[in-house]
Amino acid sequence: MQVENQIPKIPSVSQSPMLDRLPKPSPKTAGSGKLVLVTVAALLLVGGAAFWLTRDGKTRDAWREQAAAVLDSLTQGTPLASLGDALRGARPVPPVGGAQKSGPGGADASGRVVQGSVAAPLDRSLPPERIAPRESPVVVSPTAPAGASPPPQAAAPRVTADTTVRPDFIEDLAAYIVSRYRPGQSQGTLSLSVQGVNQRYGTRMTGLAGSGQQGQGNRAGILRYVFSPAMIQGLYGLYVDRFLEALRQRSAEKSFTPEQTRQLFAALAGRSVMLAGGLEGVAALPDLSGRLRKLEQASQNVVSVNAEVMQVVFELDQLRENKAPQAGINEVQERLNGLSARYRKALDERETAQRALTADIRKGGGQSLDDDALLFLAHWVERRLRDTQQSLASARSAAGVLRDLARRCSQPDSHPAAANAPPAATPAGGLP
Repeated sequence: MQVENQIPKIPSVSQSPMLDRLPKPSPKTAGSGKLVLVTVAALLLVGGAAFWLTRDGKTRDAWREQAAAVLDSLTQGTPLASLGDALRGARPVPPVGGAQKSGPGGADASGRVVQGSVAAPLDRSLPPERIAPRESPVVVSPTAPAGASPPPQAAAPRVTADTTVRPDFIEDLAAYIVSRYRPGQSQGTLSLSVQGVNQRYGTRMTGLAGSGQQGQGNRAGILRYVFSPAMIQGLYGLYVDRFLEALRQRSAEKSFTPEQTRQLFAALAGRSVMLAGGLEGVAALPDLSGRLRKLEQASQNVVSVNAEVMQVVFELDQLRENKAPQAGINEVQERLNGLSARYRKALDERETAQRALTADIRKGGGQSLDDDALLFLAHWVERRLRDTQQSLASARSAAGVLRDLARRCSQPDSHPAAANAPPAATPAGGLP
């Protein structure tokens, strides 16, 4: 048997016997009282109807629409005219300007993804001067428009020291330079060479920290860390002011007069310019490794011939001590004479190669340095080239900071006369 599922109709409010039992409003409050009573009656009807909504979804939707229509007819022209929409369900209000619906993942119509949080509500119970909004930063995706403001970022902490080249290295270097200066009547003497500095910090390594290794391995690691253009510039910018101040303090500890301190700074400026020129000349030399290889071969030839000479000299001495026949002694002597000629020739070849190399280096700079200093710089830079091909660029960068150091040392404010002068007496009445 088939049962027809009919949707019963809800009787209208005018047909309901409940209205006869409600109190009649007085004329003075007829308008507002009627509105309240109508609203209460409508809610009672809806509540009763909802109690019996045990039918399928289609039936419940139909009843809900009928109840909403009843409310619309009763509240038409009153401030509650939209009360029926409460039963139908609130509809989303379209955005201003007719913007399109947002896409999946919180993206708007243009595809930009913006993440953020709403500011926490203010506590109005606090005094006005203590009220401060709390808002988390807004994060904008990389696809945000070009005019968008970037999110606030915390300022990076200022670096004051390097963990490998520590401040005590700067202090020790300043003390070493001051100790090598001998004041004079009109001009002092600064006995400072790149060979001496290299030897000092190649063994002691004061203020230098590597990977925990000791000896040459640690020194090589520190050199690889330091000898790059960016690191040279960074360390110089970090420590140059501290270095100049350490020079002033060590000069004061040595009881240098203001004029002697000025002469020390001038002498250091001159040495810095000379060393900068030498590094520039080495960096400008074509095929530095090839030239030094040829020089090394010439030097090795000198060593080999010299070893043969020493062997023959020992043999000749043995023959003479043993009172060997003169013919045997003469034969060995002839061999020694030939080796001596070879040795002199090897020495000449090495000297020629060295002079040619230093002359070519001086074409690019370093005219004031002697041959030994230029050759030392060339070998030192070439050893760094075995680790990285940017060593020539590093040598140029080192020359640049040396020239800047010379400029700073030559400025009057780098060695002020007041730096070592005793403080002036304060008048009895206080500050002048």
